[in-house]
Amino acid sequence: MKVNNLKIMPTRPYVAGTGAGVGIAKSQPITSSSSVVPGKSAASPIVVKRAIDGADRRRSQRVLLRVRANIFVALHGKPAAFEVITLSVNHHGALVVMAENLPPDTRLVLEHSGTRERVACKVGRTAREMPEGFHVPIEFDSPAPDFWRIAFPSTDWSADDV
Repeated sequence: MKVNNLKIMPTRPYVAGTGAGVGIAKSQPITSSSSVVPGKSAASPIVVKRAIDGADRRRSQRVLLRVRANIFVALHGKPAAFEVITLSVNHHGALVVMAENLPPDTRLVLEHSGTRERVACKVGRTAREMPEGFHVPIEFDSPAPDFWRIAFPSTDWSADDV
């Protein structure tokens, strides 16, 4: 394998809250000898690890969980109800699959089918159309950590801990 002058392109500097990525400020050439012996590296690999600050962290851990629920909403001035199923849940809402699309900021009530508990919500952003239906992100008006009746991972947990 030959690597003569592989350059890492510059990226924008990280600015909290903008979603811009961290990168290397200048292009840096990586050089290597004409051949690489298995198990021996001719050049040290550059590993860029992004530290996630408080602004980019999720408010709470997402958990993949399928729960049946009902959505009650007023569409065009008329009450409507939809049966949905969650894909993932957290303290602040859920991602649900439903047959109909709802526009962002639509006000609704989400009912947990198992407990019949209800919580006021809104559609967080534009839904994605998928083969099984629309993936609609739902945001609770206020955090409801007990709504889903599960124990969420601690806030400092990460997949690297496993």
